[in-house]
Amino acid sequence: MSDPAAAAPIPTASGPGFFRLIYEYLSGPNLLARAIVLAMLTLALKIPLGLVGGVIDDRQVHEDEATKRVTESWGSAQTFAGPMMVLPYKRFTDGRETERSFTLLPEKLSIDGQVRPEQRRRGLFAVTVYTATLEVVAEFQTKAVRDLLTDGRRIDWTAARLDLGLTDPKAIDAATVDVDGQRIEWIPGLGTSLSTLPASLGSLGLANRETVTVRFRIVFGGSGSLALAPIGRRTEATISSSWPSPSFIGRYLPVTQTIDKDGFHAKWSTSHLGRRYGQLWDSGNGTEPAPSIVTDSAFGFALHNPVDAYRQTDRAIKYAVMFIGLTFATCLLFEMATGTRPHVTQYGLIGLSLCVFYLLLLSASEQIGFAPAYLASASAVVTQATIYNWALYRRRGPALAFGAILTGLYSGLYGLLQLEDVALLAGSLLLFTVLSLAMWFTRNLHRAQPA
Repeated sequence: MSDPAAAAPIPTASGPGFFRLIYEYLSGPNLLARAIVLAMLTLALKIPLGLVGGVIDDRQVHEDEATKRVTESWGSAQTFAGPMMVLPYKRFTDGRETERSFTLLPEKLSIDGQVRPEQRRRGLFAVTVYTATLEVVAEFQTKAVRDLLTDGRRIDWTAARLDLGLTDPKAIDAATVDVDGQRIEWIPGLGTSLSTLPASLGSLGLANRETVTVRFRIVFGGSGSLALAPIGRRTEATISSSWPSPSFIGRYLPVTQTIDKDGFHAKWSTSHLGRRYGQLWDSGNGTEPAPSIVTDSAFGFALHNPVDAYRQTDRAIKYAVMFIGLTFATCLLFEMATGTRPHVTQYGLIGLSLCVFYLLLLSASEQIGFAPAYLASASAVVTQATIYNWALYRRRGPALAFGAILTGLYSGLYGLLQLEDVALLAGSLLLFTVLSLAMWFTRNLHRAQPA
């Protein structure tokens, strides 16, 4: 008769007994096993973090739509090019008459700009726009044009005009133009990117003038950025604004700049030698550049916003895994110090609370701004975690210590978010410091005891 015990099946690696052994190992007192569980839990929490990231992406789409709606009415990113003197001419060749034009750029161009930023709201979203006021002085020398009056060319001085170019002319509010002391009026534009606002010079008798000086003031709206085309042989430009965080853009950087909490003041000085077009364009021989070549040479600034709520929250989520991992490491140290061992579900609830922090931060920052929202959200999560820790251990000291450590972590995270250029370096040093402290506190683990 066979032994029943001998007939019992032996558990294999794929059988239920194997998984029971794994579960008992991971839920046991072994420190390595607990660390593995917390690492797996940290990775699992990337799922709710990804959902919060999806909410941020969705809100950014709505913000972009709101920005588009506002800028369609107010004015988009602006590039200013002008003034230019356009001189139509006729050419007689082999008994045939053709009509072409010279475009003369100024010898000296001076632009003094004041930019006033302001907020326009559309629903929950605030869109930054600006009103720019430019004081422009340009000096033209017509000698270069007269030197080309050969081969039957004849300038029609009665059709001469000034041209200004502006990317989005809908918000222009321009005054009259002063040309050598004589005032003329702007007229509706021709519809091209370099001729959105012309002014007739036909009544000024330019045929007998060697030098023409143009002065005018123009006011227009825009958003995002403002750029100036350096069409003068020598272009001098200054821009002042109360915007505290400009980002200088374009082909040329300012020669001097001052930036503080009250705004910025920047000055540019450029020469025609760095451009891809000359001072005199002739539509008859193909020297007239494409408008894109002129606008590509422009310089200016953009309204950079370093404290955008969605951008800051998105940056915070990038540190979330490290932040949650450090919190769980703190919990593990408390296990070693107190001798208690919370259930994995309790760890999961603490992790979910840390994930909800980012959702609280996102929703509150839309209403009260990023800094107050961060303070309120972090305070709520720290209070919640401290009370929960006290409920687990029933000891006031460890609970308050845990809350203090969590407060320090949130403070460190906020500091990282405020750093622009050295955020990666600061984050790396913080992680190295925390790892060093963990190595120090665990130095006596499994140390052999003397006999």
